[in-house]
Amino acid sequence: MEKTLVVSNHNSDLEWLSTTYDYGFSPENTIIYDRSDEVKDWNHLGESIRSPNVGENIYDIMRYIVEHYDNLPDVCIFIKGNMFQRPPERGGAEYYTTHERFYRALTAEYFLPIERFHESTSFVVNGGGFIQPTWEAVTNQTIYTRHFATFPEMLNKLFINPPNFPFNRFAPGGNYVVPRANILKYSKLFYEKLQFFVSYEPPDEFQSTSGESYLIERLLYIMWTEDLQEKE
Repeated sequence: MEKTLVVSNHNSDLEWLSTTYDYGFSPENTIIYDRSDEVKDWNHLGESIRSPNVGENIYDIMRYIVEHYDNLPDVCIFIKGNMFQRPPERGGAEYYTTHERFYRALTAEYFLPIERFHESTSFVVNGGGFIQPTWEAVTNQTIYTRHFATFPEMLNKLFINPPNFPFNRFAPGGNYVVPRANILKYSKLFYEKLQFFVSYEPPDEFQSTSGESYLIERLLYIMWTEDLQEKE
C-alpha cells in the first residue's frame, strides 16, 4: 500500500521525522510544506517545498490534494510539524497527540483522526475524540473572515442541502489519516475552493489566521466521513 506523509511546518525542528522511518516512511514518501520565518533545507527528510504563511495547515492540505489529485497515494497522512512540541507553559511534550497514538496511526490504512484527550470546555468522547457545538467554532471578535463567518454558512456555501450539524467532530490541529477514496468523494475544484478560501492575510488588527481556516479545520472530519453533495 502506497502512503505519503504530508507535513505542514511553521518554525518547528523537523529532525524528529526520522523516527517515522521504522513505520514505512522515508524521504521518498514524505512531503514538507515549510512556511517557517527562516528558510531551512529539509530535503534530507523529504521533499521540502516553500509555502506561504497563510491558512495554517489547511492551506497546505488543500495544496497537496490539488497538486496530486490525479495521482494520490492509497493513503495520505496529514500532520503538523509541531505534533509533540507543546509550549512549556502548557506542560511540555505530547501536544496534538501522544507518541503512542501517532506511531500507531502511521500503520493505519483507514480514515483516522490523529488526536489525544484534551481538557476543554468542549465535549470529549471515546477516550480522546473531540466534538464541539458548532456555535463555539465561529464567535470570536479577534478573528477575521472574508468568505463565510459561521459553520452553517460554510456548509451552505459548499454543499447542496447539507444536514444540520449541531455538533462538529474534529481533530484539533487537523491531523488525519485519509484514504484516497475519502478524498475523491469531492472534485479537484472543491479542494481548490477550500485552498482559495484560506489563502489571504487578515488585516493587521486581527489574528494572523483567517477565520475560514478554523472553520474548515472543523469541517474535515465531517466532509471525509459524510456523503455530502458539493455545489457546482
